[in-house]
Amino acid sequence: MQARKRSQTGELALKKRIIILMIAVMMLGLVGCGAKPANQEAEGLPSAADTAGELYAVPVAPEEAHDPGPKEVDEPTEECGQSGKEDESLTSYREYLEAAEDSPVTIDAYVQAKEALRGGLCSLYIQNTEGAFYLSRMRCSQDEYDCLEIGRKIRVNGYKAHWNDSLEISDASFQLLDGSWIAEARDVTALLGTEELIRHQNEKVCFHGMTIEAMPDGCSVWYNGWDNTAPEGEDSELWFRASYEGKAYDFTVKPSLCPNAEEALNRLKTLQTGDTVDLTGYLRYYNGALPRITEIVCMDGNLTDES
Repeated sequence: MQARKRSQTGELALKKRIIILMIAVMMLGLVGCGAKPANQEAEGLPSAADTAGELYAVPVAPEEAHDPGPKEVDEPTEECGQSGKEDESLTSYREYLEAAEDSPVTIDAYVQAKEALRGGLCSLYIQNTEGAFYLSRMRCSQDEYDCLEIGRKIRVNGYKAHWNDSLEISDASFQLLDGSWIAEARDVTALLGTEELIRHQNEKVCFHGMTIEAMPDGCSVWYNGWDNTAPEGEDSELWFRASYEGKAYDFTVKPSLCPNAEEALNRLKTLQTGDTVDLTGYLRYYNGALPRITEIVCMDGNLTDES
């Protein structure tokens, strides 16, 4: 009997060991199934912890995630330069004044007057709400010149220049922009002879109640050129003098300056010493103030045609 009990006890112990061994094998199998593949980190695959915050994100294709879409490109016109890009850095009037000579500048402004095209070159007076600029001898085709209508907005790229008191933009090129504006003439009569006048250089200006004076020879109302030796023609400037409060100042009329300079020229040739006139033009500087006049109005009621 005792031998049989020992045999049964041994069998039970063996079964328990087998059961325990099977449970251990099963547990090891479960751990193996949840283990991270050996090559996962090497391939850069994200773990469950890494992707926990992305479970509710909307999937985006790589091309859509990084492609900002097509950009708008301004197309050049065939005859009138290139349309301007709005993101281009512009030069303010203050920055233009403070810039060193030969510094590059980019300016948006409106055409106020233009000289006749000569040899593929033309000069322009342009202005915006900050100030005015003179484009000196800009290269220009006939088609481009025709596009430069009075009041047309343009973008100018060039270099600041300074010559005999004249602030200019040299080596300029332009692009047409949408927009139109013609400046009202600023009354600077009271600023004649003051240091403040130069702050309005190249602007469209007017002078009221001026009195026509004789030229240095004592009898002429106007000269061809500063000393009356220039040949008469479209490229010559007629000089004349007008006084305000007893002090005389020099002015010029350049026939090739549009609009209305030719009309002003014809009016000038009819004036006499002592006539009272209103003058409108552009505040040019050349060895001091030397306004270019495009309109002359006689105070006796005999008027020039208005622009």
